[in-house]
Amino acid sequence: MNRRLRRAPDPEWLLMYRLGLSRERIAALVRAEPSTVGYHLVIGRRQDPGLKAEHQAAADAAPVPYPSPTDLARIDEIITWVSAGGRLPEYRSSGRSERSMARWLSGRRREAEEGTLDPAYRDGLALVPGSRENRREIRGRSPLAPPPRPARGLPQGRQ
Repeated sequence: MNRRLRRAPDPEWLLMYRLGLSRERIAALVRAEPSTVGYHLVIGRRQDPGLKAEHQAAADAAPVPYPSPTDLARIDEIITWVSAGGRLPEYRSSGRSERSMARWLSGRRREAEEGTLDPAYRDGLALVPGSRENRREIRGRSPLAPPPRPARGLPQGRQ
């Protein structure tokens, strides 16, 4: 067995938590299970009631993290999707992955509207086919533009 037993709470893990790192991030850094790190943090919070407040203050003051490898992979997935299908992912799809891509893209649209879109996302989404030459992209819209709303009133054939 190659596992090292640690006396709870582990001071290194408490320090990382105190500096604003999440339980999942600490677990990834120390190659431990998140539940194990959580166990240590619970004991640490019992021993030091101010630990959670220090964690929150440090996490709130931390700069916005750069795009994660998962999000960068999501950009590649969307670029591949649009290249292959010639359309943007939609919420109304029956496919779970397409709805997931549509939700992710919706979040980036919101960030673009608020002016908080990370440049890495902007640059990655600019690689969607045709977006550099024509910002109104596939079917007349940009990948960051909100999807068109259906026309209200009677359907086309019933006027």
